[in-house]
Amino acid sequence: MTNKIRVAIIGAGLAGQAHAFGYRTASMAVSANIAIDLVAIADPNLALAQKVADRYGFAKAVSDIDEVINDPNIDAISVALPNFLHDEVLPKVLASGKHVFTEKPIGRTLAESSHLFGLAKEAKGLTGVGFSFRRLPGLAALAQAVREGKLGEIHTVRAWYNADYASNPKGALSWRFSQEESGGGALLDIGSHAIDALHFVAGEIETVTSATLKTVITERPKPVAGAIGHGGSDSTEFGPVTNDDIALLSVVLKNGAVGTVSMSRIAHGVPNSLGIEVFGTNGKGSFDSESAGEFHIYVNDPSDSTFNGTRRIITSPAHPYFADVAAMPGGGVGTGYAEAFTAEIQEFLVSIQTGKPMDTDFATAQAMMKVVDAALKSSATNAPVKL
Repeated sequence: MTNKIRVAIIGAGLAGQAHAFGYRTASMAVSANIAIDLVAIADPNLALAQKVADRYGFAKAVSDIDEVINDPNIDAISVALPNFLHDEVLPKVLASGKHVFTEKPIGRTLAESSHLFGLAKEAKGLTGVGFSFRRLPGLAALAQAVREGKLGEIHTVRAWYNADYASNPKGALSWRFSQEESGGGALLDIGSHAIDALHFVAGEIETVTSATLKTVITERPKPVAGAIGHGGSDSTEFGPVTNDDIALLSVVLKNGAVGTVSMSRIAHGVPNSLGIEVFGTNGKGSFDSESAGEFHIYVNDPSDSTFNGTRRIITSPAHPYFADVAAMPGGGVGTGYAEAFTAEIQEFLVSIQTGKPMDTDFATAQAMMKVVDAALKSSATNAPVKL
């Protein structure tokens, strides 16, 4: 048995709980021998940290973040904090020499992201960033099809992320609705995943030709003390929303393809949908996380006009990540967003074992952040911005 990797999580909110789930289930991998010691959950809200530690089997909960950063008996730390705390906490974690896995984004601005990217390049430990949607077998299989040239040269791409978590005007005015604290509304909070999915499947963006950012719900009730997540508030005191509810980007990729990226956090009736559609010179492909257990491929076959149509492919062990995360490793049993966290944590732990960098590292987050920065500039100037 491989020596156990001793892990701790900083942050017990929604993202921290998803990381905890990932570590709890990571050892189910059949392609790697993963052994984990679940040491601690750290959060200033000690009651919440204890609840998460108890639920996912971590040995203890602590309120002092520095306690886990300075603990020589911890090998790796996950950071799952609000955006405005990353520039404060990540430098200390990176300097500790521990392996670091952090939620996206790594900074609120391109300047913060660039600073942390520089620190990561000098860090002794391995670093990774949680672009979890890449680990969904259907999206990963679509990216593989594009890389293998099955669709020909990609010329058009459409990516989106629609969600309804902010559609209720009584939703509390958390840090997510502050441009200063978050660095961006839908553009960065969920758009980071849509932009990364486009990069993953179709290629990196070179120019943001236009960007439209719109705030529909302009004020919200202030949160009650200790609240987490996207819950409502019955406070009679309101404050302004200073970032975008909706973002629409037109882009040109480095490979010459053109595309759009759309994001909305107020999409009634759409709880959580990340998707992408690509068109090439010999076909098309699409994926939508609302139907995470499948993807669609069309490869042009002029010789068969009768049955020359799009194929719906159900994910199975033939596709990336599936065998390591599915509770029953057979086609059609389905995997979803929870399993994506298992897969990304598995990859992080295997990277620690092998010394091989993750494919979603601080450079991946920096590439995404350059697009967000260009979109903000394009929106402000009504002009194209080249990265």
